[in-house]
Amino acid sequence: MFTKNQIILTGNIAKDPETRKAGETTVTRARLMHNEEIRKSDGEVVKRLVAIDLDIWGKRGEAFAKHVTSKVPVCIEGKLQLDQWEADGEKRSRLLIRVEDWQFLAAKPSEEADSANRKAA
Repeated sequence: MFTKNQIILTGNIAKDPETRKAGETTVTRARLMHNEEIRKSDGEVVKRLVAIDLDIWGKRGEAFAKHVTSKVPVCIEGKLQLDQWEADGEKRSRLLIRVEDWQFLAAKPSEEADSANRKAA
């Protein structure tokens, strides 16, 4: 049976995205934060903050960096990816989401302020 590597997540961007050159294109890196609740065997609910690394390639990443700032809630769609490399003689890896699409879940703060100002006028 064929399965598709697709993940959809919602959360807030932890800090402003950073874009850098990667060969002939660019890659924008960001971190998505969301709260997770886990029910322990004794019934107690434990809340924890989960951080997920994001890579957004090319023009889509540049647009993301231009329009998305920290604390903005977004919905991310992409593929789960495992990066592996060697540094200082040690094997290293990181699990991340290679973002294919994204959308705002709320107006950006400047848009909210503009909207409030227009309603007040």
